[in-house]
Amino acid sequence: MPEVIGKKISLLRKQHKYTQNRLAELCGETAMAISAYERGQRMPPERTIERLAYALHTTPELLIDPNYVTAPTIEEFIENAPGQKPVDYRRLLEDMMVNLTLAPNAFFDGRLISSEQRREIVHHLHQALLIAGRS
Repeated sequence: MPEVIGKKISLLRKQHKYTQNRLAELCGETAMAISAYERGQRMPPERTIERLAYALHTTPELLIDPNYVTAPTIEEFIENAPGQKPVDYRRLLEDMMVNLTLAPNAFFDGRLISSEQRREIVHHLHQALLIAGRS
């Protein structure tokens, strides 16, 4: 399994034009650790898999799922999802607000979001809901 994840990490890293150093910065890892993960020498811990997935614009599930050989980005996964349903953006924004409000730790591009930043993001999500509700 480490080999499969390593290949996906390497592929997605290159797709995003990240160096191993840049990906390491985004995930709070060292470049040596990223290199070891990519070569399949080490299995990233669960928390690191989450951070790698965020940094690589995918999900932890798609990153570790052996059925997804290339670990599609979230956008690719949604675009190619069979039987797509319309997206309820109101619900999505409300869920994001709740998650940001209640989550003890939140990450964006592999970086921890401060409580001040979370409050600001929640404020902007609330504003987006208000604007969308006017149409």
